[in-house]
Amino acid sequence: MLKSTLVLAGIIVLAAVFRITNFDLIEFKADEGINLFLASRPIFGHPFPPGGTVSSLGVLNFPLMNYILFPVVLISTDPRIIVLFIGLTNSIAVGALFLIFNRYHGVKIAIISSVLLALSPWAILFSRKIWAQDLLLPLTVPLIFSIHKLIVDNKKDSYWILYVISSLLLIQIYHSAIFFLIPLSVLLYLRRKPKIKYLFLGLSIGIVPALPYLIYQLSNSCPDCTTFIAVKERLSPVFSPDIFIRPFQIMGRGNMHTVIGEDMITFPRDFPLIFQMQKVFYLEYFLLPMGFVLFWKKFKDFQPLLISIIALPFIYFLLRIEPFIHYFLITLPFLFLLVAFCLKWLLDHDRIIFQSIGVTSLLALIITSVLFNYAFFELVKKGNGLRGDYGRTYIKTREVHEAMFANYKNDPYYQEMIITSYIPPSLIHGDI
Repeated sequence: MLKSTLVLAGIIVLAAVFRITNFDLIEFKADEGINLFLASRPIFGHPFPPGGTVSSLGVLNFPLMNYILFPVVLISTDPRIIVLFIGLTNSIAVGALFLIFNRYHGVKIAIISSVLLALSPWAILFSRKIWAQDLLLPLTVPLIFSIHKLIVDNKKDSYWILYVISSLLLIQIYHSAIFFLIPLSVLLYLRRKPKIKYLFLGLSIGIVPALPYLIYQLSNSCPDCTTFIAVKERLSPVFSPDIFIRPFQIMGRGNMHTVIGEDMITFPRDFPLIFQMQKVFYLEYFLLPMGFVLFWKKFKDFQPLLISIIALPFIYFLLRIEPFIHYFLITLPFLFLLVAFCLKWLLDHDRIIFQSIGVTSLLALIITSVLFNYAFFELVKKGNGLRGDYGRTYIKTREVHEAMFANYKNDPYYQEMIITSYIPPSLIHGDI
């Protein structure tokens, strides 16, 4: 018991090292500013908005993000405090996944998967912003727990309640989760049909945060219905094969050039060894499919989950959805579970050559992840941001906006002015 507690604490600390440090360097642009603005409306005497930000498809997001952040903005509207909450929540979520995987798959798989997830560059990046996607991992934990209860502890039908609630919350926090959850839910239902009362109870609870949004839509002739009908115009004009490589890239640092931008030129100059070591992440391109096959053969009952994972890029491809890497965030814990399963198979093999490959691969991935994360933050610190999607750091953004309102520091509406100034004027005036 003591050993498990110490391992759990160590994993949470490991996950927190890069998630709840360097707060002045956090990414803070229009999306983050809008989420802060919406969540803080009640503390300035305004009602909660009925929705969240507008999605890339032009549809209004559900207001769940506003409700989750509201207790934090009551304490402070400083984005660094909010990111502390988000980063800490994600770190604890990694620890919770260790407990789940330890219970159902053994301590070795639990440690390997949670350590790799704790140090994954993309997982870290998507746990340090005031963005809905950064809450996907914590909300995925109850989903994963309920899936294991339904599949492994197959007499626990009541866990359909938790499964439905967590599914609805995931869809509300990020629309694209539905493309993973629909095939998973259908396959689970066909394998083990639950009692209607469990589905109804889960639906009744899970839909509560969405009620203001639904009431707004019904009271205003459903503006999102019109947008949804015309959504075809916002889809990619071509089918993108890049979507099939994203599940492999998201485990390491693949496609990170979109975030780093022109500083990809600076990276190899300032960190030549670490830049070359990034090739180690290609190991996961081999470990993942091997783990998938091994897991498929050993655990037949988990095939609905595995089918849903492999179906996701095909769904995105057929719908011509842009190949954004964050569309695969919901699968990240499962991907690392499969990688860990393959590494455990290598470590437990009778032949020393396989054991050596397993040990070397695991250590190489851990060391490379740590060094890459260190280099990434050093690069951000040196340039006060990155010349890619990451943009300017929060501390620099704050300096600019505080200078704009320097004459209003004693005004009772000063803090609200600052928060509002983070939103582009075109959005405030409704131009887009």
